[in-house]
Amino acid sequence: MKTETLNTSHELEFRGVRVIAALNGLELFGHERGNIEAFKALRSMGAVVRIGVNERDDGGEVGQHLRDLGFEVFSIPFGPQWSWQWLKKLGPKFAIDQFQLVMKSSRIFTKEIKAFHPTHIHIGSTLVYSFLCLALRKCSVPVIWRMGDCPPTDSRFNYGIWKLGMRRIQRVVAISHFVETSAITCGVSSEKISQIYNLAPSTELSVSTGTPPIDSDASSYTSILYVGAISHQKGLSYLIKAFGSLVKENPNLRLWILGGSQWDSDFHRVLNEEIVRLEIEQFVHFKGYVLDTSPWYSSVALHIAPSICNEALGNVVMEAKRAGTPSIVFPSGGLPEMIRHRIDGYVCEDKTADNLAAAVRWMLSDRDRLNVMGVNACEDSETRFGPDRFSREWAAVYRNTTTLKQK
Repeated sequence: MKTETLNTSHELEFRGVRVIAALNGLELFGHERGNIEAFKALRSMGAVVRIGVNERDDGGEVGQHLRDLGFEVFSIPFGPQWSWQWLKKLGPKFAIDQFQLVMKSSRIFTKEIKAFHPTHIHIGSTLVYSFLCLALRKCSVPVIWRMGDCPPTDSRFNYGIWKLGMRRIQRVVAISHFVETSAITCGVSSEKISQIYNLAPSTELSVSTGTPPIDSDASSYTSILYVGAISHQKGLSYLIKAFGSLVKENPNLRLWILGGSQWDSDFHRVLNEEIVRLEIEQFVHFKGYVLDTSPWYSSVALHIAPSICNEALGNVVMEAKRAGTPSIVFPSGGLPEMIRHRIDGYVCEDKTADNLAAAVRWMLSDRDRLNVMGVNACEDSETRFGPDRFSREWAAVYRNTTTLKQK
């Protein structure tokens, strides 16, 4: 009854809320999934949400997923990332094309604003702001920026755009304390920031893969799971090296790797070469991109997120928690915020293959303790990262971000 009362009150309160949003990504990575969960929460509370997606490939996986979920979408001709490398390669033409796309994207967004009459605008990245900045400067609708990454301090140009964006927007929603601290360090007022952990992405449609295709003799070995992009920054080299030493000690281990992208082919090849060199091909299984990963988390003993980059958060850890599966993480960015060390998971001392292997050994050395950690993870999923909390916190952000006075 408590949940029903909460949803009903928010639905009445949000009946007049109209949100226009924009996502430039084509693939369903964590950033896109996190924003989509926010859109779903707003819609469940009575808001009307209309979303601009990348004109390329009709929005790709992101656009298709939004349409499957029943959202209204429209196309925006976003260009690529602003990059000195591209400018050096293509010359002035790159800059000219980019600025033309800025004008075209802003013109389309302005038209949509006038037709839709939004009460709020929701954006989620520096790149999106860069292509819509002219439209956002013209209108007086309050802007909420879901900050799924730290400020882009590695690029003076993009950092400058981000700083301009922070002046225009009314509210920043940081997805972790790590991101919140980074934004404050870069000059954003703490009064302007709310911190809301993501909600573990869910799949409501008939897209589930069902029971994962783990071998029929799965009971005779112990499975470890990795979910995410196939990239060096995600720490897969460390994982393969650690697993190589672990499987020599225990040949009953299996490593399942879920994930894939059109951009990962080169690194994937490097990983395969390392796997062959270590002679562990029969123990490591690449399953490619999987939309619904929930059956996999429920079917393994451990989940590992060994990112060596400073992750803003870690949707995969929350997905594992929801399934009652403990995670091992590197001390990277916001990942340690997801774990209560040795209670529902394990935070490695340092980002090394040896530390990762030691963590796996400790986790698997006591199965009763591992089972208790799984129960703790599931409980923490509900109390710290559950859907009621997520809706309540997003409702507060939108309720407290009111319409600006006309310029």
